Amino acid sequence: MAAKVCYVLHGIVPVINTPFDDALDIDVPSLERLLERGIADGITGCIVPAVASEVDKLSPAERRRMIELVTAIVGQRIQVIAGCSSEQLADSVDLARHALQAGCTGILCRVPSRLNEHDAAIFDFFRELGATSGETLMIQDLAWTGYGMKLDLILRMFEEIPAFRCLKVETVPAGVKYSQVLEATSGSLNVSAGWAIPQMIEALDRGVHAFNTTAINRPFVHIYRLHHAGRRAEARTLFDRVVPYLAWSHQHIDISVQFLKRYCKRSGLFSTTNARPPILPYDLYHERCGAELIESLIAIEDDLGKGEQS
Repeated sequence: MAAKVCYVLHGIVPVINTPFDDALDIDVPSLERLLERGIADGITGCIVPAVASEVDKLSPAERRRMIELVTAIVGQRIQVIAGCSSEQLADSVDLARHALQAGCTGILCRVPSRLNEHDAAIFDFFRELGATSGETLMIQDLAWTGYGMKLDLILRMFEEIPAFRCLKVETVPAGVKYSQVLEATSGSLNVSAGWAIPQMIEALDRGVHAFNTTAINRPFVHIYRLHHAGRRAEARTLFDRVVPYLAWSHQHIDISVQFLKRYCKRSGLFSTTNARPPILPYDLYHERCGAELIESLIAIEDDLGKGEQS
């Protein structure tokens, strides 16, 4: 195994939701409020734009603008990983070059769907992208219903692509894969957990380095810190309070996005709850259940805020 030192991207590293105004354009003041709230809550980095950012509904120009806006707002306070996923290598390379020029600390790219199950082609894609991605390439291993990339392929890329230092695991099941990757790399490949955050305590037990939340961060920062301080029981108790929202909102990515935008509106972060079509309906039943969960979350955050002040 190549002698790599684990990349320092630990803690809570959310994917940034894209706020839209009434014209469905990027709402810059809302974006700034979201980022400032995340930093105040203790995030250590962010990823933008990615799936939860509605990246597939952003134009190439909007993707670049989101990166420029985020890097300008956060400065050097947290790391910014730029989402550069595309079906075409040339497009990902162009996005990566722009991101590095904008001041991002690394890039994220998921496996192009056209290359699924074609290991040699996946390797070649990331070898070429890695040559233009600066010092840090995060590969998104996304498979909504399966294991995702083969372990042998991940290890080969880790050995032969110098920039490949982070892996965002979003597979089913995720837990076994976390452990396989961490064990095979002796913990030197940085592993983050995304869509499987409902299994956060398990992931912490397994040694996962970072967690890719979204707009809601304060409870997860506390859970992470408690667990790393050896206070697992307290971390579990707090985690049990947020599980209902995770279990409900993770019924589908479209429901999650719309729920989070309602949370942001209720919290005074976003001016609207607008999401770009096409998107699954968020009906009256979603509205009722979602509103109840949002109030519970705000109560949890208020409790944690009081604890910080005491």
